[in-house]
Amino acid sequence: MSSIYIAFSPAMQEWGSDVGVSKHLYKAGFTDGDAKEALEELRAEGYAGQKDWELAGTREVADLDAATFSARLAERQKTLDPLYYPKLKGAKDIVKLDQRKVEASIVIKRTMEGRDSKVPKLKPDMLADFIMDSVTGQGLT
Repeated sequence: MSSIYIAFSPAMQEWGSDVGVSKHLYKAGFTDGDAKEALEELRAEGYAGQKDWELAGTREVADLDAATFSARLAERQKTLDPLYYPKLKGAKDIVKLDQRKVEASIVIKRTMEGRDSKVPKLKPDMLADFIMDSVTGQGLT
């Protein structure tokens, strides 16, 4: 079964914050195998110059292939251009999230479910769900 995964690197997030890009930088990936194995491959190859990748979330998908995943990700999320940022070392699918957009989406979703609509403190798993929902078409984005 294929799956999508979202990973983050604390060192990359610190770099993004320091250069003014965003502290919310995530690697969105597609794999036909296990997401944990894909994460180990990211660490081993030093993807985007980082070896401290951590898994933020994963989801199995039956009706999605790698090409569709890449196309949907590009049209629904802002990704960093590896040619503009040499620090990325050619890495693609690094998603830059706008904190206010994610917070608004979560508040709207909670309100529609009849739950408390207080603005939450964002955690990596919430941001991963936001990205995966947008790629799979389940989100409000």
